[in-house]
Amino acid sequence: MGPRSQRMQKTMSDVADPTPQAAPSDAAASAGTPSGVVGPSASERRITRNASILVVLTMVSRVAGLVRDFMITHVFGASGTTDVFYMAFTIPNVLRRLVAEGTVTTVVQPAYQKARTAGGDEAGRKLYASVAGFVVLSIVIIAVVGVVFAQPIVFAFASGFDVEKLALTTELTRWLFPVVITMGLVGMTMAVLNAHDEYASPALSPIILNVCMILGTVAGGLIFDPPIFGIVVGVLVGGVLQVLAQVPALHRHRLLVRPNLSFGDPAVQTVMRQFVPGLFSLAVYQINIIVLRQLASHMAEGSVSYYYTADRLMELTNGVFAIAIAQGAFTAMNERAALADVEGLKRIWRSTFDLTNLIAIPAALGLAVLAEPIVAVLFLHGKFTWHDAQLTALTVTTASFGLVFSASVRGTLQVFYALGDRKTPVYVSVVVVLVNLALGVALVRAGVGVHGLSFTLSVSNMVQAALLMLLVRRQIGVLGIKDVLSAGVAKSALAGVAVGAAWGVARLGSWSGGLTVRNVTVLGAAIGVAVALYGGGAIALRLRGADTIADKIVRRLRRRRRG
Repeated sequence: MGPRSQRMQKTMSDVADPTPQAAPSDAAASAGTPSGVVGPSASERRITRNASILVVLTMVSRVAGLVRDFMITHVFGASGTTDVFYMAFTIPNVLRRLVAEGTVTTVVQPAYQKARTAGGDEAGRKLYASVAGFVVLSIVIIAVVGVVFAQPIVFAFASGFDVEKLALTTELTRWLFPVVITMGLVGMTMAVLNAHDEYASPALSPIILNVCMILGTVAGGLIFDPPIFGIVVGVLVGGVLQVLAQVPALHRHRLLVRPNLSFGDPAVQTVMRQFVPGLFSLAVYQINIIVLRQLASHMAEGSVSYYYTADRLMELTNGVFAIAIAQGAFTAMNERAALADVEGLKRIWRSTFDLTNLIAIPAALGLAVLAEPIVAVLFLHGKFTWHDAQLTALTVTTASFGLVFSASVRGTLQVFYALGDRKTPVYVSVVVVLVNLALGVALVRAGVGVHGLSFTLSVSNMVQAALLMLLVRRQIGVLGIKDVLSAGVAKSALAGVAVGAAWGVARLGSWSGGLTVRNVTVLGAAIGVAVALYGGGAIALRLRGADTIADKIVRRLRRRRRG
């Protein structure tokens, strides 16, 4: 072990419990190994299992999100009205990403797991009650500030809008801001439920929200004036139902506690100190999007909608796989850090990286090559025109190469959070935001369209991924990056073959016709060919990440035969 790893071992030992033991929920996973340490194969199986649950439910959520966007573009097209709604929804949606999927989870979950490891479930519940008081107070204050100061907040997001659009965006934002409270509550419950390997209930939340927004879109044209308010009502109702959906799981784990404000508790003070730097380090991607949408608001009408629609397709992959895999690995990372197991933490990072790249690499290539067919089939109908589809597809293509980098960022960030280091990601975030702003402004001044903004985000993601990987290596020693990258080259080569075949099939479509039976059939065949070639090739060649999945499938088949 090198000097850096030794220093990291000491640091991890300092934050570990003096007599570390596996959390109660992980006893079975720890059985048969010294000191409760989960071996690499067990860790990989656990990550794969947790990620599988999240991937399936998140996939359902993203499909529901596509149906939602399908309905919105059909009814409203890419217009000033959708520019207004997407901009208004951006503000609470950014906070959802930071709170529900980000800061609360990465700050609260390690603290909760550490309390359970040291003092059992009762100590965990006590900490959770205290942290819940702090979180509830914080999100209520954020919501009130958002409602009261909606006008200057909207101006900060969309100063390029005219007076009429700014007024409507401000009104919608005031209605939408209370959703921050329900989203914050869902994020807080997600943190503690994930610590119990309970992933289903939190993952159902966005499905509920999307269904409510779909119903709101349909109801908008029948009941509301202007119709866009129907979607706002759907968001509000969906937020309440999201919280209620967590109650059964919380009751099952005896976590329906009464929040209290124990600010004097040292553990709570630690959470409070970590909250703001954690918020900013995870905020970099969302801050970049805010900056780029601000720039888009100064462009032609519909530009915000083009960018939003392209970003949704990026999130379909990033949200389904990258976040799910990183989230599924976070519990295991926290345990390795608490046990001062540096090598175990490295193994989990490599496994996370391999699984993420297994999906992100072919997805990025596929989106780049098939952007126009995908956009045409999903959105070219109703008031969404062929011109809108072409500009959206171009934006998707320029954003696609950044997908691999953004997908790797979350897993690497989790390593810092498991180690209790929140300063390093903040420093990296500052650099990335400045790069994003400088490049974005330069491209806008050069007259490049909205696709230049998506290219800017891709470059920012690349810079962030490179810096984080370099700095985490300095903290915990050699990561085995060469092996990971060589495996990535193999995946890229196989993905190139698969996507090339898909491109050949896609040439049979007539994409300016939009949503037709022929185009749907051709696109389905193109994607099917790519998935079959890549998936089959990855398993046959036992590419890193695919071997874990293949072993899991074999074990299941063997159990069925025995049964």
